[in-house]
Formats: sequence, structure tokens, C-alpha cells
Amino acid sequence: MISWERSLMLPILAMASVAVLACGHEPGKSSATTSNRLAAAPAAIGSEQTRVTGEYLVTLAPGIDVKAIEDAYGRFGISAVKGVGPGIFQLTLTEDPGPEKMEELRRQDPRIKAIQPNFIYRASQPAGRAR
Repeated sequence: MISWERSLMLPILAMASVAVLACGHEPGKSSATTSNRLAAAPAAIGSEQTRVTGEYLVTLAPGIDVKAIEDAYGRFGISAVKGVGPGIFQLTLTEDPGPEKMEELRRQDPRIKAIQPNFIYRASQPAGRAR
């Protein structure tokens, strides 16, 4: 190697090492494995609210228009429908009938592929550390 190339490699390798350590990613391991330290986890049941009241994530069947959401859930006062991904929408209702009723209505409408409450997630503590 030419000496000027060698002099550039050391700072570049040092910066790469710092970046790897800063993000907590270990080379060769999947991000799912290394992100367990900061994995999102639903809020503890019973200790605090685990979902946003009146908000649901709705997944439509392929090729279905967003109007299907209004048809299925409009009776509960839709205040907003926001696209959050391909075929996935965040639905906000003024009158929340609860997850069981929302799921019951989903089963009756083949255009609605899935529905779930908008759960509240919090970062979990690394194993072995006290809060």
C-alpha cells in the first residue's frame, strides 16, 4: 500500500468502529438480535394504558379503496384516516367501541384484512439493569 493510502485507512477504520459501537450493531449479527437491548415492547398491562383509545391500524385487502374503512367503521365517527404504509391506515374514531367490536366488524367485511389497536410501545431496559 502507498503510505498516503495507509494514513487514510486508520482514521476511516476508527470512525467506522465508533459508528458501529454508537448504534449498538455488531457486524455479522442481524439487527433483530442486537436490538434486543432497545426492543420496543408493549406497555405493561395493568400498570398504564396499553393502547391509544379510539385509534386503530387497519390493513386493507390488496386492491381495496380506503372507502372500505368508512363503510365498515363510519358509524363510530371517523375523525381521521391517515396512510402509514401500503394498504395500512391509522384510523381515529370519536366513539371507540373497543377492540373486540372492531375485530367482529372486520370478520364481517372481507375488504378489511386486519385491524389492531394502536398500541403504546416503550423501550425495554437491557437485561440485568435495574430501572
